[in-house]
Order: sequence, then structure tokens, then C-alpha cells
Amino acid sequence: MTTDAGIARILVPTDFSSGSERAFSLAQRLAPSVGAELVLLHVLPATPLDTELRIQDEERRAELRSLQAEHQLGIPRADEEGPAPPAARVFAGPLTGERVRDFSAAGREWARQLEEWADAGRASGCRVRTLLRVGVPYREVVAAATEERADLVLLATHGRGEIHRLLVGSVADRVIRLAPCPVLTVKGA
Repeated sequence: MTTDAGIARILVPTDFSSGSERAFSLAQRLAPSVGAELVLLHVLPATPLDTELRIQDEERRAELRSLQAEHQLGIPRADEEGPAPPAARVFAGPLTGERVRDFSAAGREWARQLEEWADAGRASGCRVRTLLRVGVPYREVVAAATEERADLVLLATHGRGEIHRLLVGSVADRVIRLAPCPVLTVKGA
């Protein structure tokens, strides 16, 4: 149901920072005035394990490209008595469950915190749902805005400085550019 203001659903991404608290506080005041539902979102960034696997995948792809080039050029590989050629390392590397368990514990903690915020929103009279996603934060925010048919994304910005923003970009900058709906930013503390 769309309200007179045209805002039925407000997506509020949070990283639980003080800036995110300010954004959620504003969302709690705005939602009842337009009759909107709040969708509170937290994105668990790619885990160190995921990052490590991506790095390993890149290294392995590079090794495979190197092997292919060496084969095409006729460059001989190490003999059987020498060190294992890169091809033997491509599929090696055991994965332990320790990092996966750590990630699961962190996920449970973030889910608990997300529910605490949602309960606070409900106590203030808002309709609130929660989403916990895993991935690249700006991509997950944009995907959630699309999938949830958000009419507005309300998120905090972080004053990390121009150099950081130029080199890395920011979640807020990317969400503003890519979101399927208007984005309202709240200056972080």
C-alpha cells in the first residue's frame, strides 16, 4: 500500500554505528507520519575466509594462465623429483571450519542486535521487519531496495575523508548512484 506521500516502505541499512543510530531514529520519526513500514538491514561483509578464497582463486587463475602460456611456449616444467609445479597447488589447500564457525557466531550476534533495534522501533509504534544479508554492503543494499520494493533508502554517511572516498568510494555514494529509489542520507556523528 502506497501512502499519500508515496512512501510505503523505507529501507534502513545499518552497521550499528552512531551514524546508523541517527538514521534509524529519523526513520522511526518519519515512518509513522507517512504510514510506512521500516525494513532494517544489516549486511555482513564478505568474511576474511571469503576474501582469502577470492585471493586464492585469483592466484590460482594466474597460475593456470601461466601454465597454459608455458605449455603453449614449450617451456619445460619441473621434473618429478623437483618441487611440485603450480598445477599441483591449484586445487590444494584444506579449509577449516574454525573461520566458518567464527563467522556464524558473528552472524548470530548481528542478528540479535538487529532484532534489538527492531524491537525499539516497534516500541515506538513502527512496523519493522529485519533483513540480515551477506555480501558486499552497497550491492546488498541496492539488491534489498529492489527486492523489497523500497520507496526510500535512509542511511548514514561516514566522514572518512576525501582520500578514502576517492580511493575506495563509500557505501553511501554507491547506493545513491545505483538504488532504484530515492536515497536520504544522514550525516554520521
